[in-house]
Amino acid sequence: VETRLAAALADADMPPVLYGGLKREELHRTGSVILHEIYFDGLGGDGQAAGSIRAALAKAWGSFETWAKDFRRTGLSLAGGSGWVILAYNLHARSLRNHWAWDHMHGAAASVPILALDMYEHSFHMDYGTQAAKYIDAWFRNLDWEAADRRYAQATAIGAT
Repeated sequence: VETRLAAALADADMPPVLYGGLKREELHRTGSVILHEIYFDGLGGDGQAAGSIRAALAKAWGSFETWAKDFRRTGLSLAGGSGWVILAYNLHARSLRNHWAWDHMHGAAASVPILALDMYEHSFHMDYGTQAAKYIDAWFRNLDWEAADRRYAQATAIGAT
């Protein structure tokens, strides 16, 4: 995509609508890579939430369990469709939020992803069929909260500047 964009930029006759399509593809591919890296980096743990991220989630939602309930419901709202559930730290509001993302390009402005749950069918259908709730349960059991805690610390450090 980058090579095609460079060639398109040099082409004085390139229609703006075609250039716009390349820019959309650039955003789609970038988001896909980043969200998948966060998704896989967040796996491989024992699922036991700890650290400053757990305390921050409990503070933001009233309890850790309330945060988890909201995150799960957001995931189930995408079941049968596609998209992502993203726990993000918003640098502008200095707050944690769970976001629904229909594709790789949706994200709240000024937000840094902390956790990403892939709700595209390919991520769970082979193992769970239409039982997305079981997939979400398995995802929670395998979360690496140390990775999430590191991303949270990095995001809040950026937000503090």
